[in-house]
Amino acid sequence: MSKPLPDPPSPHHFQTSQPRELLACIEFAASQADQAADDHGAWRWLIISMTLAVQNACLCALDTDDEFGSKGMTRMDARAITRWTKGGRNGPAPQAVREPRIVSPLELLRRTGDSFFLRPPYQLPLNRQINEAFDDLVHLRNTFLHFSEDGWTFDLREIPPLVMTACNIVRHLAVTQPVYLKRAEPRHRERVAAALDRIKAAMDHYPGMDG
Repeated sequence: MSKPLPDPPSPHHFQTSQPRELLACIEFAASQADQAADDHGAWRWLIISMTLAVQNACLCALDTDDEFGSKGMTRMDARAITRWTKGGRNGPAPQAVREPRIVSPLELLRRTGDSFFLRPPYQLPLNRQINEAFDDLVHLRNTFLHFSEDGWTFDLREIPPLVMTACNIVRHLAVTQPVYLKRAEPRHRERVAAALDRIKAAMDHYPGMDG
């Protein structure tokens, strides 16, 4: 939950935004992709940061021109906000305004492919392959977030296609058809594109990949 900054702002306060978080995630992912061939531990952080990048890209797109970000919320929270705003905003604001419950990354992805939530041409062209690949990426992310005494073992050659699918999602929402740029900082689009290009180059040149 965000709070208004004091005036003047304290040097100990941190303020961010969805576009800034998207950029941070994708640039961090690029730095991990650069190291992945030599440092296998970098794959863990690449998977986690790419999942977050997709989540933030979806929220950037869905929340554009949506005062409370209800398109990314659970249906119950979105309905509560709709009732309150249609009723003239009388009475206390619903809890969803202060503490919104965001849907899962998979549902956020589905909504960006639904014209009810995101109109063309910004709408993401979803298909079964994209959904399944992102589902697999989220599953890997969840695996890394839960400690295992036995550690993890998997074939690294399975990961680049999943990362590339995530890159394609971010590229559509943040570079090809970004709807949210008025809320982003200067050169946001160019920096996201450059980071995506670095990730693609690293995945294309990973041993066992055909490019």
